[in-house]
Amino acid sequence: MPGRTLTGWVFDVIPHASGMTVWFRAEAGETLALAAPFRPSFTLAGRRLREAALRPAAQRWQCDVAPGEGIEFFSGKTMPAWTLTVPSPALLATTVREAEHAFGAEALFNADIAPEQQFSFATGLYPLSRAQVECAPDGTILSSRVLDDPWDIDAPWPAVTTAFLKAEGTGHPAHGRMRPLLFAADGRTHVLLWEDGGRFLRDFQKLLADADPDLLVTEYGDDYIMPRMLALAAKHRAPFLIGRDPRAAAGRDSGGGEIRRSRERSYVSYGQVIFRAAPHLLTGRWHVDARNSFLFGETGMPGLFELCRLSGIALQRMARSSPGTAISAMEVALALRRGILVPYKKREPEEFKSGADLVTTDKGGLTYLPRPGLHEKTGELDFASMYPALMARYNISPETINCACCGKNAPGGRPGTPVPEIGAHTCARRRGLIPETLAPILEKRRLLKERQKAALAPESRDFFRKRQTALKWILVVSFGFLGYKNARFGRIEAHEAVTAWGREMLLRAKEIAEREGFFFLHGLTDAVWVEREGAAEEDYLELAERIGTETGMPIALEGVYRWLAFLPSKRNPSVGVPNRFVGAFADGEIKARGIAMRRSDTPPFITAFQRALLAKMAEAEDVAALREMLPELKEMAGDAALALREGRLPPEALAVSRRLSKAPERYVANTVAAAVTRELCGRGVTLRPGSKIRYLLTVEGSRTAASRPGRNANAETRGRAIGFLDGSESPDLARYEEMLREAADEVLCLVEAR
Repeated sequence: MPGRTLTGWVFDVIPHASGMTVWFRAEAGETLALAAPFRPSFTLAGRRLREAALRPAAQRWQCDVAPGEGIEFFSGKTMPAWTLTVPSPALLATTVREAEHAFGAEALFNADIAPEQQFSFATGLYPLSRAQVECAPDGTILSSRVLDDPWDIDAPWPAVTTAFLKAEGTGHPAHGRMRPLLFAADGRTHVLLWEDGGRFLRDFQKLLADADPDLLVTEYGDDYIMPRMLALAAKHRAPFLIGRDPRAAAGRDSGGGEIRRSRERSYVSYGQVIFRAAPHLLTGRWHVDARNSFLFGETGMPGLFELCRLSGIALQRMARSSPGTAISAMEVALALRRGILVPYKKREPEEFKSGADLVTTDKGGLTYLPRPGLHEKTGELDFASMYPALMARYNISPETINCACCGKNAPGGRPGTPVPEIGAHTCARRRGLIPETLAPILEKRRLLKERQKAALAPESRDFFRKRQTALKWILVVSFGFLGYKNARFGRIEAHEAVTAWGREMLLRAKEIAEREGFFFLHGLTDAVWVEREGAAEEDYLELAERIGTETGMPIALEGVYRWLAFLPSKRNPSVGVPNRFVGAFADGEIKARGIAMRRSDTPPFITAFQRALLAKMAEAEDVAALREMLPELKEMAGDAALALREGRLPPEALAVSRRLSKAPERYVANTVAAAVTRELCGRGVTLRPGSKIRYLLTVEGSRTAASRPGRNANAETRGRAIGFLDGSESPDLARYEEMLREAADEVLCLVEAR
């Protein structure tokens, strides 16, 4: 490659023995592998640490040592620090472990920041940044200049070509009989048969080479397709070329060397066990597994692009990370810019609290119990990103809550900002790390939402919607991370301060609404539902403006409902449930919470029926019209039951989904899900905690009797894995009819009531 100057985008950054490979997408369309010498580093710090002990250890590890100082996060005090530069990115993790063994985790800082992110922080070449690079003839980057800013709303993004790869049919391809692989690119779909072996590999690689996509989107690529293709290549001793690595193309690398793999994992998130398959990352090309990426499903590529640019995390890893990983990376980047030493592990313990203290401080968000019933012309007002906005406004951060420099016991009596109810304060002297991280995110999301609203073309609206949704998710998790027990920048006292301010804001909103003559129907954490006879949309907008002005918190009108139903508890029909309601806005859009179609285990035909029922109900302009269409709604329920009884629904439509909460061998009870788990394992399917299984509810007993409502009393509900059905199964129609009836009753019970 001749020496030249290139303008384009940072496509990917991958560590290698002597530095980084920067995959660069030039404006002309070519994707080039450039070399960038780089040595990562970490820090040892502490007042008890002595340079005389540190330097011999650093010499053993072949690290360069640079003395300096850093700021301790919680106290804000400066302390001596030594930066150790590691010979190679490949040696960083090993060296950090040795340093931890030698000096203890409490002496380690800036120690678990990935080399790619360190490179981004050091050079400014963040993922998908537009840049100009000067290269030597051998492709080594001599100098670089970033041409945009991650906070730009209209920064140009590279054009990306895409190919799609999935197994034919639906569901996890490993949980059933072998299915052909579909490769789609340039408007054409090709069928590949696993049974063809070596021909399968040759055909796939030719299709991939001809399409040459920048992005390969798969379904179950990490968990099934990539491992299976690698195993097939090993069996046939064939090279497996799937990336753009020039070494592989030249025959110097084969057998999947272009694929970077890491470990699979199961973890608990908000009480749910989640399984993440082992990532299979490509070289010079992106691979996104749509089934192994929460963010891709929620935000698509525009959202991933947005988070990559803000967090400094490369796209393939960002796709497989949580929103919390993105916000944590942004906090780390800001800490480094401010000279704050980033703790290797959480250091700050929770303060001791008595039982009485916990009753006062640990209340969570404010929640009302709505009275079950139907309402019309009801307005819903939502605080915009309430908790992050409170953190930014009131300077709530782990190092600012109950700081020693403010409060009644502080030297000089400098007052802090008191937190309502709980007797805490936040610092009035220094700006917290968390608020400073969140403030520009809040502002950028506001601007993106404005652009979304103003956009005329549907594609433009969708583009801005996905980007602001990505920011919404990192704002949502920022609050959870603030109280997460293992978060480096987490502290439960700060978490409690946020909820205390949240309760205060909701109470203020209620008081203002009632003062303005509105009847308060319901309040839930960051939203209120109010109504006033004769009120129009303009009245609700004025109320939102008044609340925003008086509280200093942004609040917006979510919409005015044609009709709104607060649903009762299933156990006690006279008691409402805070997060269980259904309503139709003025434009016909349905908002539903806590009903069957919102649950992941609901069979598709039940979900489709309930959606169709609500779509019909959305046509009603008011409660009276809604009640008039009750006979038609009941007829829809009858038609759905008839389709079920007549066998017009395929097994896929009846599939029940369950997520395993523990290892398969621990399912010993005689439940349907346990039986299906054992069936799948017996067929050689590998299941882990967090894996999803799908099955058909069947009956065991008299087949003739069980096929009718009021089945044989001796018939027993069983389950069969959807992927291994052979046509001999008898669906448990009685159980499915019961589920259908419950789904109809959920939304019709209040329409029927007078």
